[in-house]
Amino acid sequence: MIVNRSLSQCHYNVSKAGIPLSKSMAMDRVMRGLRVNTVSPGYTATPTNTHPDSVHQTRLFGAGPLIGRMASVDEMVGPAVFLLREPARYVTGVNLLVGHGFCCW
Repeated sequence: MIVNRSLSQCHYNVSKAGIPLSKSMAMDRVMRGLRVNTVSPGYTATPTNTHPDSVHQTRLFGAGPLIGRMASVDEMVGPAVFLLREPARYVTGVNLLVGHGFCCW
C-alpha cells in the first residue's frame, strides 16, 4: 500500500503487485467456492531487518505511527488464521493490512 521512505528497494516494492493479482484470482475463483485473500504485514522484526547493519532502518520502522514498535512475526499469524477459518467464510478479494496504523494517514 506504500513505498518505504528513505530506502532504495524497487525490487521489494514491485513484489507487492501480487495484491491486484490476488483480487483478480478471487473474482475468477469465487464461483468455484474458493476464496483468495492477502495479508500485508507492516514493519515486522525479522532476521533481515534486525541485523546489526540495519539498526538505522529498524529505528526508523519501530518509531513509526500509532503503536510505536515493529511487529513480531507471531503477530502476523492471527490475521492469517482468521482469513483461513470459518468466521471469514464470506471474505474474499481482501487485502488485510496488519500494519500498526501506518496507512491511517
